[in-house]
Amino acid sequence: MDTTICPWCHSEIVWDPEFGPEESCPHCGNELNGYRTLNIDLNEDEQEQYEAETRSPETASASENNTNNSIASRATTLLDEAELFHQPNLSSLKTIEKYGDENFKMVDYEENVEQLLDTQEEIPQCPHCQEYMLLAGTQEHGASGFVPNQSAGKELAFLKAPFKVNVYVCPSCFHVHQSLGEEERLRMIDHLTRHQDNK
Repeated sequence: MDTTICPWCHSEIVWDPEFGPEESCPHCGNELNGYRTLNIDLNEDEQEQYEAETRSPETASASENNTNNSIASRATTLLDEAELFHQPNLSSLKTIEKYGDENFKMVDYEENVEQLLDTQEEIPQCPHCQEYMLLAGTQEHGASGFVPNQSAGKELAFLKAPFKVNVYVCPSCFHVHQSLGEEERLRMIDHLTRHQDNK
């Protein structure tokens, strides 16, 4: 096994030589193939201005300040146009932010979400935006809509219909998530434990 150190988060990443090195860090998600360089071309006037400033460090006049501002604004525009720095941040994943106008009282919304979270026994995090999810209810899956996996044999089909799942909804991005209900979890553990004992 070979290792790589992420230049961004300094985590040690172990990778299998058979598959080759990782392209991105599994911890922070940044690329591991080096830092990126962004080259900005200057026109002739800007190049002369830059060379003059580096040769003689004098106090910049008002016209020089305007030139510097135009260079900075061009650099900012180029950075914005380059898609190097556009990674989804959590605020772009939170759909609720677009409803925060005069039609909804977002403070009341947040207070009610907190009250509902306080009553839940289990509070999973949204896999999409990492906010806490609300239990919306349960959903029953019947025999007609579910076929258990029987690739390892009929006796190893650990989840049999009918069964119930808890349905969670993220109050921030409205992502829906399901997990087995308590009874089904116990049934699954019991079934797999008994199957192991029979070996």
